[in-house]
Amino acid sequence: MVLENMEIIKKALKLAKNKIAFVGSVNENNAPNVKAMLVAKRDELKTFYFASNNSAIRTGQYKNNNKACIYFNGGLIYKGLMLEGTMEILNDIENKKLIWKNGMKTVYKNGGINDPDYCVLRFTAKNGRYYYWFKTEAFELE
Repeated sequence: MVLENMEIIKKALKLAKNKIAFVGSVNENNAPNVKAMLVAKRDELKTFYFASNNSAIRTGQYKNNNKACIYFNGGLIYKGLMLEGTMEILNDIENKKLIWKNGMKTVYKNGGINDPDYCVLRFTAKNGRYYYWFKTEAFELE
């Protein structure tokens, strides 16, 4: 990471630990779409994993256009973190196992972890912007 302000990065990392992210995609009309999703796994500010379905609308949008963003809300005090990057759709068993939880058996009834509709979305951030008290700090990620 190229980091000019370590304090901002520390605050951004704290926000990125939220369990819910607002995930953005681009639809067939080039309009932005946003959906709240549970973060299944993360690697600092660079990589985030989400459980999804191959048949999901958002997954289809990522197949057509892999540009994506994720946003974390800081709660009642005005803070936020937006990360821009790309979203990959992963169907290999290693990545499925990486985020699989036993409670997911109730959702993926056609084979559990081997359910053909179960997939993993992996978001890779390229840059970010941390918002706080009407200020903003941009940063790049390698």
